[in-house]
Amino acid sequence: MNHLKLMNSLRELKDWSGFLIRLAEHAPERLTLSQSVFFLEAAIADLSGRPATFTEIKEKHGGVMSRSLHTTYKVFLGEEGRESKRQQALGWLMRETDPSDNRRKYLRLTVTGRRVMEDILTSGEALLEA
Repeated sequence: MNHLKLMNSLRELKDWSGFLIRLAEHAPERLTLSQSVFFLEAAIADLSGRPATFTEIKEKHGGVMSRSLHTTYKVFLGEEGRESKRQQALGWLMRETDPSDNRRKYLRLTVTGRRVMEDILTSGEALLEA
């Protein structure tokens, strides 16, 4: 790996590290790394104007995402009855049905989720400047 690529990779790693630290400040203690990455991926997709489904996010990361993520990601949902037994629902994401296919459920940020992401991104900018 040449020096420029290495420096770019280190910068990206620093960015992700900073974002995960800021996310941890908003999240419950029991939030796993897989759950954190899942939320950030869902948020990035939504903020980019191309919301993703649970399956799309999980397939993007292959075996890295834990098998239990299918049930534990619901901690981010704000829907009634979607709370995990161990964690109270955060209400950062909501599911939106695709109008052309009722089986597809896009993950979208709620107002609270957008506030969390704004704080993470704003703080991330400060970390990058440091």
